[in-house]
Amino acid sequence: MVVNLTLWGNDAQTFDGSGCPVLAVKGAKLSDFGGRSASVLASSQLLINPDIKEAHLLRGWYDRDGQSSEFQTYRNEGGGAGGGGSSTNWKCFSEIKADNSIGQGDKADYFTSKGTVIFLRKENCMYRACPKDTCNKKLIDQGNGMFRCEKCNHEVPNFKWRMILSANLADFSDNQWVTCFQESAELILGKQADELGDLKDTNEAAYDQAFQDAMFKSYIFRLRAKIETYNDESRLKTVCVNATPVDWAEQSRRLIEEIEKLQAS
Repeated sequence: MVVNLTLWGNDAQTFDGSGCPVLAVKGAKLSDFGGRSASVLASSQLLINPDIKEAHLLRGWYDRDGQSSEFQTYRNEGGGAGGGGSSTNWKCFSEIKADNSIGQGDKADYFTSKGTVIFLRKENCMYRACPKDTCNKKLIDQGNGMFRCEKCNHEVPNFKWRMILSANLADFSDNQWVTCFQESAELILGKQADELGDLKDTNEAAYDQAFQDAMFKSYIFRLRAKIETYNDESRLKTVCVNATPVDWAEQSRRLIEEIEKLQAS
């Protein structure tokens, strides 16, 4: 079974995958959308070839049998990684705009689309948040080197960076504005929020370049849509639940299956 693991920052830059090392990870963020995946966070612990019994057993199995085995990607009911499956409710962006029933129910509607990033609104996309793991509330700068969290009712000298990124996505049919929260925003920008926050404060050119480098790249997006009303005005809000790089082979197989269904009908 294949599980994708994403490394960031120094871990990614210094990682040496030669020799197929055994990895032990504690505190990674798990996702089941588009196949099982894990992302190493700043608070995670990553050990390479740890001297523990389980690692030695895994090493022995891989050297004996595993290296010649064929592995399959973990699949859940949401479909395969980066390609999709029959139960993911695929929609192109023109279908989303044309279907007036989307988001009108008591519960949000979920669907999957392949989109290309054509614009990222970087203004005000980052904020200083409470450093507690259980809180992401925006902090109030007290102007004396301290920050106040109204939710936790305390002042702290440190913070963590959080992201809410507005992205305009396009496919062959239309475009769609989507709100991307921390995990999907970090994937699209290729950097963790803390790294981007440091660039924002210290190197504006590098910060801007990170957004430029993210343009015109395609992903498979799992989207949630719900009608929201504000000041008596209702509009469809579309949020990115998850994003994965496109598996072009899997995507091609899906399209061939769709063509065959059309030919048979």
